[in-house]
Amino acid sequence: MSAADPKAPPTSPYPRSKLIKGIRWLSEPLRYPGSHGDTWSCTWADDGHIYSTADDCHGIEESNNSNLAVFRVEGAPPEHRVALVNPMDAYGKLGYHDRADSWKADGLICVDGVLYMAVSQHSGANEYGDLVQRTYDASIIKSTDHGRTWSPKRRDAMFPSPRFSTPFFVQFGRNYEGAMDGFVYAVSGTSWNNGNYLTLGRVPREKLGALEADDWEMYSGLSSDGEPAWKPYRAGAFRQEQPVFKFRGSTSMTGMHYVPAVDRFLLPEWAYVDLDGPDPWARTFLHLYEAPKPWGPWSLVHVEEDFGKAWYNPSLPAKWFEDGGQRMWMVCGGDFTQSRSKEDYAFFARKLELVLA
Repeated sequence: MSAADPKAPPTSPYPRSKLIKGIRWLSEPLRYPGSHGDTWSCTWADDGHIYSTADDCHGIEESNNSNLAVFRVEGAPPEHRVALVNPMDAYGKLGYHDRADSWKADGLICVDGVLYMAVSQHSGANEYGDLVQRTYDASIIKSTDHGRTWSPKRRDAMFPSPRFSTPFFVQFGRNYEGAMDGFVYAVSGTSWNNGNYLTLGRVPREKLGALEADDWEMYSGLSSDGEPAWKPYRAGAFRQEQPVFKFRGSTSMTGMHYVPAVDRFLLPEWAYVDLDGPDPWARTFLHLYEAPKPWGPWSLVHVEEDFGKAWYNPSLPAKWFEDGGQRMWMVCGGDFTQSRSKEDYAFFARKLELVLA
């Protein structure tokens, strides 16, 4: 590679998948008109609609001004409709700092007709010399009326510190249908972008609504017979968990999605390509991984060296699966700097197909 060539993304430490050869894009990216925001973490609720978070957003046609907000997505692309449900005023307007940093939404899920959203404190992306956005002090809140009202904002974090600070729930079908067992799972990193690893927590389904950290336990590796081992979550306890995914400098905030067509969990990972370059926010890459269980083992499915318009936080809404997910739509947002085009900081959807081996 010559000095004039753009920097290539780092090489994944995981082997190529023997089940899925790659993906094929089936459409051009669709930008939802008038949308403004990022993250767009989606879940399929009991009422048949998709619900989505968005961070740092003015919503749809200036519908709100929020650090984080909740939206309802009706229909399917290209005729889908996105509308504000709740601007989440308790967490501040766009850019408002509560203490040192600002609130952002992480994962969202619907279980037994109740929406659950993880929120945490995030630094600004430019506030540290390494340009890695720190995250910490996560909590889970809930809504029993499809996002119109929520449990109170917590004074003390449910998961204090950075250790489980970007919880993204593992997604199954509508209203958590097709779940693998009696637990609700969530995967988390320690930063928004370009982190090092992901950990996995779980809570009994019937205890999720209590919103108590003591009900959770953390994946702590495989036992001697190859079964996953779990340890109770304890604030301040060290080495109670083991990573389920590790890729130094290339592990960012993301979710995990079960795809019935291949009986696999898909993990869409992304990161910025060149944080030390002259335009650090210009390019992201996408790696798509698959595994038989949320704790792995992971195999690489697809590499996208230039991921759209510096897109990030991809989500795969199960409502938009076709043939059990062999074809699906990916949702994401991009270019938070808005320095090249304000049109890129928006709700995007693009259709893809899994190419089987």
